[in-house]
Amino acid sequence: MNASGQAELTVGQEIYGGWQQVTVTRSMEQCANGFELTVTERWPGQAANRPIRPGLRCTLTLAGETVISGYVDDVEPSYDKTAHSLAVRGRDATGDIVDCSAIHQGGQWVNATLLQIARDLCQPFGIAVLAETDVGAPFQSFNIEEGETAFECLERAARQRAVLLVSDARGGLAITRAGKDRAASALVEGENILDAKATLSWKDRYSQITVKGQSRATEYYDPEPAASASATATDSVINRYRPLIMLAEAHGANDTIKDRAAWEQAVRRGRGKRATVSVQGWTERPGALWRPNTLVSVTSPMLWLKEADMLIVGVNYTLDNNGARAALSLAAPEAFAQITGISGSRLAGALRAKAEREKNAGGSDCVCWGEM
Repeated sequence: MNASGQAELTVGQEIYGGWQQVTVTRSMEQCANGFELTVTERWPGQAANRPIRPGLRCTLTLAGETVISGYVDDVEPSYDKTAHSLAVRGRDATGDIVDCSAIHQGGQWVNATLLQIARDLCQPFGIAVLAETDVGAPFQSFNIEEGETAFECLERAARQRAVLLVSDARGGLAITRAGKDRAASALVEGENILDAKATLSWKDRYSQITVKGQSRATEYYDPEPAASASATATDSVINRYRPLIMLAEAHGANDTIKDRAAWEQAVRRGRGKRATVSVQGWTERPGALWRPNTLVSVTSPMLWLKEADMLIVGVNYTLDNNGARAALSLAAPEAFAQITGISGSRLAGALRAKAEREKNAGGSDCVCWGEM
């Protein structure tokens, strides 16, 4: 098997390879990536000793690159008359904050940033937190809601600051935004694309999204609320009456409510334009895996895309009798680019300039996704 299809699981000091079936999922839209590995050996013969147990710390590498650092969740040994097999499933260490309750002394923070809240919640799990972007202003007051998990608590705070919570593949949690890196290879129909499909949907999009909240007159402890704050964001593509009113997750100033409305509109617009493209192998070029949070040029007339910049939101790496493959989940970049702190960036400017060039060029058989 070539290096692009090699998966190795390290448990303790032992490295286990030779897996015949591999499934690994990495995504910008989840904070804990997961894997499933299977090996089957025919009788007769002594089964290879693989003392892998649930709860053990593990590290998974694909083509020599670490993609998951966490724990073994499930182990399934099985056998029949002709063979014995072993299946192993696990996730990043951040899987613990997905599963477990949010606990913090008093259940409240005062004038704390998202980074501080994340570190306080993750510290008991031994999970380091790194901010790769501006985490925004401190929360005047932020509370744990009864019964929510640590990730649900953090994800609620992250939505208010329009940032993403993702695994850093080293057992830690990263607070980040999208669209910094670009794949060296392009995805081209008839060349390296094995199969593809797209979903273009208006189901969860609205002509206007209004976010309502309340601003407090003074400090967080003032029991008297000030006048109600609200902001509206418009999706110019939706040409019929489809309004949505949302309540803000917490008290905030007018600027915060405005950012929340703009973020909600951009995310819904971007997530309504998705595609999945499969390619042979796990690497876009020697030594470099296809990675989430990467821009890639896509040309596929069947998907109405012509040299369009798409964002790789997630990658599903598989290995079976058909060899190693990668299924790339793609989204329109505005799903993540048009959020607080990014709308004025060079990335957003480049995307707008490219869209304008394509519009002015005209004459293309491909429908521009930006017009949908």
